Amino acid sequence: MRRGLTGRRAPLTVPALLALLAMPSRAAPGRVLFEDGFSEPLERNWILFGDPLPVRRDSIGLPPPCFDNNGGTMYDSGALSRESWDYSQGLVLECDMFVTSNQRGAWIAGCLSFVLQDSISYGPDGLDHYFIRLSYNYCGEANWSCPHLQGQMIATMFLPDGTREQKEYLHFNEYLDGWHRFRIAIDRDMFVSFFVDSLLLYRTEHTVPEGLGGLSIVIGNRSNHWGRVYHDNLVLRTADSR
Repeated sequence: MRRGLTGRRAPLTVPALLALLAMPSRAAPGRVLFEDGFSEPLERNWILFGDPLPVRRDSIGLPPPCFDNNGGTMYDSGALSRESWDYSQGLVLECDMFVTSNQRGAWIAGCLSFVLQDSISYGPDGLDHYFIRLSYNYCGEANWSCPHLQGQMIATMFLPDGTREQKEYLHFNEYLDGWHRFRIAIDRDMFVSFFVDSLLLYRTEHTVPEGLGGLSIVIGNRSNHWGRVYHDNLVLRTADSR
């Protein structure tokens, strides 16, 4: 009889056991704190701002419906979460986003952001202060200030001294015209990582200061006749545990 077919496992050799122990452990997924597929009235979970205001779009989504920021060419439109969350153990914010524009388009922008609960203020151009922000914009020929930049992916963290740490990619067109998963991760070590799908865009050199208060979520930005921006399947969870 062939003992190899009995289902018993051969004992690990010392080298094999050492190799197994050296393998990095997989992170356990964090606990879900908040999620929204935008199937209910937006006002239930969000404070809407802008002119025109965002709307729920039943004709598109992943699956439909989804959030349409519905913004104008000159002013931001978006939504601020009614809840705020502690970040001291890390947070992960994810959302599917769709950005499309024709080649001449301008003032097309979608963002996924955190704002500090204690510093929320409104101005003529939407929220005045962001804290951590991942945005994907389109800047074409119609934008007289900086034409032909096309797809712009921008990862930003604003620092307490008023400066910002920022990474910007220009002519970054691979993620236009389709749904992609955007993610901001405040890791347990308080560094911030920005992702689109499985691509790590940037990891900050600065850490998030402690004790700044709760964080609220902001989504939206700008859409117009040049192109549209949609959000869907937003999830906020605690940072992965190891």
